[in-house]
Amino acid sequence: MRRHFRNASIIDASGAAPFRGTVTVEGERIAAVTAAPVETAAAPGDEVIDCTGLTLLPGLTEAHCHISFNNLTSIYNAVEQQPEDHALAALANAQLLLKRGWTSLFSAASAKPRLDVAVRDAINKGLFEGPRIRAAGQEITPTGNLGDLDTNYMEIPRTLRFSVACDGADNFMKAARLAARDGVDTIKVNVSGDRDWGHMHADDTVTVITERELEAVMQVADARKLIVATHCSSSAGVKMCVRQGVQVIFHAPHADAEARDMLESVKDKVFVVPAAGFPIAMFRRHDEFRLGWSAEKLASLETEIGIFTDCMRDLHKRGVRVLPGGDYGAFITSPQGENARDLEIFVELFGFTPMEVIVAATRHGADLMQLGGQTGQIQAGFLADLVILDGDPLADIRIFQDPDKIVGVLKGGVFAKREASLSRASGPMRKTA
Repeated sequence: MRRHFRNASIIDASGAAPFRGTVTVEGERIAAVTAAPVETAAAPGDEVIDCTGLTLLPGLTEAHCHISFNNLTSIYNAVEQQPEDHALAALANAQLLLKRGWTSLFSAASAKPRLDVAVRDAINKGLFEGPRIRAAGQEITPTGNLGDLDTNYMEIPRTLRFSVACDGADNFMKAARLAARDGVDTIKVNVSGDRDWGHMHADDTVTVITERELEAVMQVADARKLIVATHCSSSAGVKMCVRQGVQVIFHAPHADAEARDMLESVKDKVFVVPAAGFPIAMFRRHDEFRLGWSAEKLASLETEIGIFTDCMRDLHKRGVRVLPGGDYGAFITSPQGENARDLEIFVELFGFTPMEVIVAATRHGADLMQLGGQTGQIQAGFLADLVILDGDPLADIRIFQDPDKIVGVLKGGVFAKREASLSRASGPMRKTA
């Protein structure tokens, strides 16, 4: 059986203007795309779905995803759940994101060693419905940096950490090999400190690992054809990542002119994912969640947002692939499922048009997932990962934040969400001219 989605406003993610037409899905792939008035012929048994007034576009990619972070109130929440409960919660988060239009998730680290891997494998085996996932393990971090929860008096077991603390190239290499043994697709490394959850003497301007330590991880990843993604806010860290061939850089707000030049020089090889939704939500929603933060804390967040805005606007102008994905679930102000706030942020602050951020979240997201040429666009032969909206995202990008406006989501040609408004059309379709 084929499904014909007719009379839709089609955003094909090529960057071209939308057009009215029909998308035909057969099995897991798009069989045909036709522009009105031409329509593909419907055979007996085919389903014809009237999409008049609706927008059809490729499924979205969440480029900085933590399915095992459950709307934390402190960094310790990431490790407190029992593994069995945690795995089920991670699966539920993945399924929630799929129904919100995120058909692909690029993990930015797992709170326990194999949570991402287990969820990915269960979905791929057909045991559960869920999105496509590029799984990561725990963050690899140096001692005394983001994710190192040990003290002089207490050492936390590896299975209860959300990071692996290492020192020296040999230890970093071993941690990368352990992640590979666990079956990850992506190895996450903390290259810089962190403004909000960092340690003393390791804020977001500080580069906390050596070039040799990062090189050791790259050697493991390159040999096994794995991706390396880095938590990296510092300018020196960004330069180190470019020199070592890191494919994905998370954050990067402090990149100076030289670092930005270096990113531009490899713009076809690297992705930057600012994850700015995290500090922006903390700043804008602190009263809503009664966080009671000081004026000094709020001023610091506002400064951080300004730094992000300046850097991302410049990188976007330079043609660097900047992708949405904002650390959702990592704090209560950015709960799982509200990930589409990032699309609005890109338009509001980073200088993207609605079409540009849609292309970033679809076509460029597919490239990040290493699925370029297979999904991320509306083309014949591509996987039928599709989102159907009741409205026009080019008129208001915030439409993605309203679950009721997401009337249909397909992954590989199978509905993950279908509202009653996606009714069968009446009457036969005209044959293709």
